[in-house]
Amino acid sequence: MIGNDILGIVGIITGVIIFISTVGFVYFMLSAYKHGSIKDTNKFFGSYMFNNPKRYILAFSFLVIAAVLLAIAFIASFIASFFINPLSIWEILSSATLIALAAFFVVFTSMDHPKAFINYIKFLKNKK
Repeated sequence: MIGNDILGIVGIITGVIIFISTVGFVYFMLSAYKHGSIKDTNKFFGSYMFNNPKRYILAFSFLVIAAVLLAIAFIASFIASFFINPLSIWEILSSATLIALAAFFVVFTSMDHPKAFINYIKFLKNKK
């Protein structure tokens, strides 16, 4: 029972992290759309990704890890359904998948270092 509580807390925390990162990214995209141009946004993203390639390789590696964990969860729970209750496999692997997805969203949207995005939004707003 304690394991389920821990997995539930992990799910809530990762859900909140994904939600905050997504809201921040949507705010950034809407600000870039409202105050800038597609060319400016592409230039910013291109230069940021070019100057921080390890960050984006890390982000997409977390996405690959999440996809692999989800695939393993499907396969293992299907096989386990013949022998045991597959719910325990889903609880563990889905929590690991959520953690990997949360890491992807945090690293990709740079919510761990939001200063660059905030500076860019300020630049767009002052540009007009």
